[in-house]
Amino acid sequence: MLADSSIVVLALPEIYRDLDVSVNGVVWVLIAFNLVLALCALPAAFAARRLGAARATVAGLLVFGAASLGCGVAPDLGTLITARCLQAVGGAAAVCGALEMLPAELGSEGRAARVWAAAGALGAAVGPAVGGLLTELISWQSIFIVQVPLAAIALLPLLSRRTGEPQRTATEAGAQRPGAPHLAANLALGLTAAALVAALFLIVLLMIEGWRLSPIAAAAAVSVMPAAALLGAPLARAVPGQAARAAAGVILIGGGLAGLALLPNALVVATIPSQVLIGIGLALTLSALTEAALEGRSPQAIHGGWTIAARHAGVVAGLLLLTPVFTADLREQRAAAEAAGTAALLDSRIPPLLKIEVATRLADRLQEEGGRVPVIDPAFEPPPGDAEDRPGVERLQADLQDQLDRAATHAFSNSFLIAAGFALAALLPIALVRRRPRELSL
Repeated sequence: MLADSSIVVLALPEIYRDLDVSVNGVVWVLIAFNLVLALCALPAAFAARRLGAARATVAGLLVFGAASLGCGVAPDLGTLITARCLQAVGGAAAVCGALEMLPAELGSEGRAARVWAAAGALGAAVGPAVGGLLTELISWQSIFIVQVPLAAIALLPLLSRRTGEPQRTATEAGAQRPGAPHLAANLALGLTAAALVAALFLIVLLMIEGWRLSPIAAAAAVSVMPAAALLGAPLARAVPGQAARAAAGVILIGGGLAGLALLPNALVVATIPSQVLIGIGLALTLSALTEAALEGRSPQAIHGGWTIAARHAGVVAGLLLLTPVFTADLREQRAAAEAAGTAALLDSRIPPLLKIEVATRLADRLQEEGGRVPVIDPAFEPPPGDAEDRPGVERLQADLQDQLDRAATHAFSNSFLIAAGFALAALLPIALVRRRPRELSL
């Protein structure tokens, strides 16, 4: 469930084509889930304290599994978004209940905080690659359907505990009143999450919608990020101090996002250095900030609820701010590419009648693709019958494809730069993380 807000990312292009909606519409599949999760996390944590952690987790898993099935069979966008909201409600209860149980299972709150932080970082990084594999090999619906048996498997060991777990009374639940949250750590988490929207969402749209990679090819390409996050985990343990670790992480994330903003052309290999920086930065930052937010604060589940709320609120903010920027830039760059393509067509060394034929096919392709970056290969099929015309047509096709690739790449530049700014802005609250928790409680 910690990966659920990112696992859907690689399926979004398939979803909006299948359901015939726009990018601005389908992004609400992400926004709705993250918004409801952010709003429900803290109430779910209090409910887990009062009703019992196992009970809350069981109830959450049941709701999450049923809602996942609803997502998988949704016939339209409205139904899908409604089911995603229910998924988030169930996910909040299950995750907060699990965090309430972790200290007892692992022997200490410190160890529970570290496991919790590592799970969040790994889930966020792995989600897009897993979603891409399922979308390509089966369908976008399979991303949700597969979560039903996974929820059932997680449910089985809890059923025996559910009946025997004592219910807290209101007096008992309030006996240990939670202190104020770690404001600096949670604010930094939110800013980092807003930045990671570009790393986990926009880079996928760039590859699939801009560079026209298949979901499985894009999944393979973005697998660099989780691999780097795994490699960064030992490094996270080696860096002393939560503030230093978090600061190093957001600098790496910001640098990686800036690198994506400066991509020269449509080369997947050119994204690898940026993905490595972001993956390592993700492992450093999320672990450090989550541990800082939970350290020395009890009950841990309540403060875990604050971290969930902060992270997912950051995702919502990032999506709401970045989506209109990149969609507007994509329209602008597409128009510029069409103008440049028209000039290239007029200047091409092919017979006039063939120019008219190619231009008609290209116009048809643009109309079929709507506002998306078009696939132009069908406009050049079949090749001209006269062998003397083929070199000129092939050069024209290569020129047009280069114009489109450059347009798609540049359309995301501003959004990546803004996201890098979010990451670097997190340095301000991170500077306060080194202070003791009671000094930050307001």
